[in-house]
Amino acid sequence: MRRALSCVLLTMAPALAGASPFWDIPVEKLRQAASAVDAAAYPKADAVIIFDRREVEVEDSGLSRTVRHTLTRVLSPAGARELASQILPYDPLSADVAVLRCRVLTWDGKVRDVSPGDVLDVPDHQWLIYWNSRHRLVPVGKLDPGDLVELVTRRVGFTYALLDDGSEGGESRFVPPMKGHFYDIVPLWADVPAIEQRYRVRIAAAKALQYQIYNAAAEVSDRREGDSRVVTVVVRDFVPLDREPGMAALSDVAPKLLLTTAADWNAKALWFHGVQEDAGSFEVTPEIRALAESVTRGLPTPESKVAALNHWVAENIRYIGLHMGEGEGYTLHPAAMTLADRGGVCKDKAGMLVALLRAVGLESYAAMTMAGERIEYLAADQFNHCVTVWRRGDGEAILLDPTWIPGVREMWSSREQQQEVLLGLPEGADLLTTPLSPPEAHPLEVSIRSRLDAAGDLEGTMTVRADGQSDAALRRIYRNRLRAEWRAVDESWLVQVAPDAELIRIDRPDPDDLSKPWAMTLSFRIPGYATRLDDGTLLLTPLSARHPVGVASRADELHLSTEPQTRRYPTRVGCTRLVTLAETLTLPPGSRVEGLPKEARLDGNGRFESTWTVKGDTLAVKETLALTTRIVEPEQWPSLRAALVAFRDLAEATLSVRLAARKEVSR
Repeated sequence: MRRALSCVLLTMAPALAGASPFWDIPVEKLRQAASAVDAAAYPKADAVIIFDRREVEVEDSGLSRTVRHTLTRVLSPAGARELASQILPYDPLSADVAVLRCRVLTWDGKVRDVSPGDVLDVPDHQWLIYWNSRHRLVPVGKLDPGDLVELVTRRVGFTYALLDDGSEGGESRFVPPMKGHFYDIVPLWADVPAIEQRYRVRIAAAKALQYQIYNAAAEVSDRREGDSRVVTVVVRDFVPLDREPGMAALSDVAPKLLLTTAADWNAKALWFHGVQEDAGSFEVTPEIRALAESVTRGLPTPESKVAALNHWVAENIRYIGLHMGEGEGYTLHPAAMTLADRGGVCKDKAGMLVALLRAVGLESYAAMTMAGERIEYLAADQFNHCVTVWRRGDGEAILLDPTWIPGVREMWSSREQQQEVLLGLPEGADLLTTPLSPPEAHPLEVSIRSRLDAAGDLEGTMTVRADGQSDAALRRIYRNRLRAEWRAVDESWLVQVAPDAELIRIDRPDPDDLSKPWAMTLSFRIPGYATRLDDGTLLLTPLSARHPVGVASRADELHLSTEPQTRRYPTRVGCTRLVTLAETLTLPPGSRVEGLPKEARLDGNGRFESTWTVKGDTLAVKETLALTTRIVEPEQWPSLRAALVAFRDLAEATLSVRLAARKEVSR
């Protein structure tokens, strides 16, 4: 039935030639197209997209206008509720969107028009970034299963918010920042099945358009029409992806289309560099120079100066985005403005650091990246984050990120490893991928010395050492709370695995002091930690194996889902990591331990080793788990999963400690 529908839709195209717009289709033909859809073929879907068609016209300036025509069939009450209103987001200073038509073709043969005059223009909910983004809210109204919703919209502009001062009227203010060039990033996925998705662009043949379809098969037409080039891409019979816990971003694995007229990434890097220099974004004012000299006074090396300035920006320029007029997109605000406001988003913090580094004679530039998603090699504008580049005397480019390192000892957050970056260097640059940070750079070591008495009470000391992102995870727990609440954090390290735990003493660093890796020691007592049976046998799991620090910090090694057993898509963990759990547990004299787990040794993407041994009255526990990559490919998943399962199983392993029989005292 779905293939028959494709034939019906294709036969419509010739009839649309002429003066009428492509979307002006008679109701009868729309119903005919929908009738070819067998709703029974989608038993789990709440709706089905009959078609989603986009027609794009590109001017010589790079300005694009897109008319989008969709027809969606409601299949369930949940689908009716979802489609009862349509939200069309836009940024008023980089794009505009209008509703040309909205109507409902009801299941019983009626037609209900929704007047474009009833469409609401509503401000977006905003938090931390206040850039006046808005959306059109289309009040479709009550729907029933079987109804069809037709929507036609017109959008002009681009999707990245390079704001201007409004001095140019009309739609000319929506010309993209790289003037004369065109790009588009077209998601070809949806939350419901889509029978046909079509994208057609008309552009001057001289523009040298490049395009590529990812993660899908498509029908492609690429032809000349006079001085224009017309490219049509059609993807049919899309079925929503089965989401996997912890999977990579949808844009990495779902169908999408990228288009660009930029020659390559080097051209984009040259343009990005020129924009900032022409705008004077990194001008060193007397105030900036005085600040840079004050922060770096007495520091002997370039590395120490870079570290001091990087962390100063991280800790002293708060993250907040305000509507500041020209420059909200690719043009970084002047560093003097950021310093005066003591606030800005990632690009403002990056620009502030560039200016401070230049103020002390260090070569520095800005760079663009994409946090959380892959950047494809086609040079479309796939960026959502801005960072800083320091070029050392030997020419090596060092990445710095003052946005992501508050409370982090690193200069560049390793949560951004295996991530693409474009450096805005004066000679240009190609796209690069940040290297892996080895798990040894992010150690978490938990060492416990404890003693168990015959009543089942446990007492001892726990020492925790960490660095890299493991260090940052522990500091974050404190830094997200008021200082007055830090004592409560101190007491929380054990109570989630042992509610009766008593904190006797703690020695820990100031969480705001980044000069040394994290190291804390706490003394504790846990009454009744072991369960005592009637015959006196004690049942317990060693405290170290229960990983109390990981529980308190919601660590990946405990919370990353181990399902499914095999995966279709890559998985992302927060960061590479090396976890070491060790415990020396002194048992009551003469005890006999039963139920010791076998020694384990696993290799692969997840490396795991464990030994539990008893010598005399001492139980020794040693476990080591390494998460070796941040992005885990499907073929790497089984080894990581096996290591996680083995690690977590030991947290449930119960030992029996049989106490020595008491000797009778002779009279």
